[in-house]
This record gives sequence, structure tokens and C-alpha cells, in this order.
Amino acid sequence: SPEAVAEASALVVERVQGLVAYSEARLIASYMSRDGEIDPGELMAGEGPRVALPVTRRDEILQFVIPDGPFESGPFGIRQPATGRVVYPTEFEVVLVPLVAVDFMGNRLGHGAGYYDRTFAFRRDLVHPILVGLAHQFQVVEVIQPNPWDIPVDLVVTDTGILGPGIAPSASSMGED
Repeated sequence: SPEAVAEASALVVERVQGLVAYSEARLIASYMSRDGEIDPGELMAGEGPRVALPVTRRDEILQFVIPDGPFESGPFGIRQPATGRVVYPTEFEVVLVPLVAVDFMGNRLGHGAGYYDRTFAFRRDLVHPILVGLAHQFQVVEVIQPNPWDIPVDLVVTDTGILGPGIAPSASSMGED
């Protein structure tokens, strides 16, 4: 229900705000939620790092924009900034990633278009930005068989806790305050 999503999203946002990596970041990437996904929108409302949002164009990598005006509907019906300052994916310290499911190794299933995997493919050779999956606890599954091009998340924040490297429950390499 919308109420359950709002309640879970509030818990996840609170946990994200407690992450050392988030609190020390100057610039993060987030997303506009859809179809019951965890909604990180509250992170844009308060104090904290500047937030850029994805702009989707079919068959391209994601473009991230710090919005400075109205929003429009993207090719998949997701709201996205119509104008703003473009930020390159390598500039982020933390990226909040939507997902459909995630396993204990950080392998994730998205909506199937591969936008995040293509955009953050450079992460195979780097440790930044930190990729943080946001999920309802029921989206965490034991095993997802990854494809060679899949980019796993480093951390998963759910409504019941934080999964860190390994990705064991209650572990977190990013730390919590």
C-alpha cells in the first residue's frame, strides 16, 4: 500500500542519513521512485549533500542533473529534471540505486534496461562512487545469478537494517552514526 511504502521509505531514508559515506558526501545521485520502490525523495528536502537525478534517454547511459526547474515525464513515465546542471557519474561520492531484488553479494535486478550497469561500468576498476541499493526487506533474496556486465551494489539499506560487504545482515563498511 502507499502507506506501507511511505513508512518503509522513511526508515530507509533515516538509515541512509546515518551512513558516514552519506553524511560526508558533497554530491550524491538519487532517483525518482516508481511502482512501490523505496522513495528517497526526503533526502532532497533537508540539509545534506547536493542531489542529482537521472535523466533517461533510450539506449544511452544515464545522464545525471542537479535540477533547477520543472520536471518532465521520461521515456518510461518516470519524472526527471527538464533542466539543470549536468554531473558526470565519476563525480559522485554516493549513488542511491533503485532495484527490484538484490542478493547477499550485492547482485541486483533492476527493471531490465541495464541503465545503471552501463552507466557505472567504470566501477569495475574503481571503488568510487559507493553504490547503495535501497530496498524493502522482502526484496533481499539469497542468490541472484549475475551476468558478466552486471555491477553489484556495495551496500543495501532496507526498512529493517543495513547489509554490508558480504552482504551479511547488520554489517556495514560505510559505518553508521
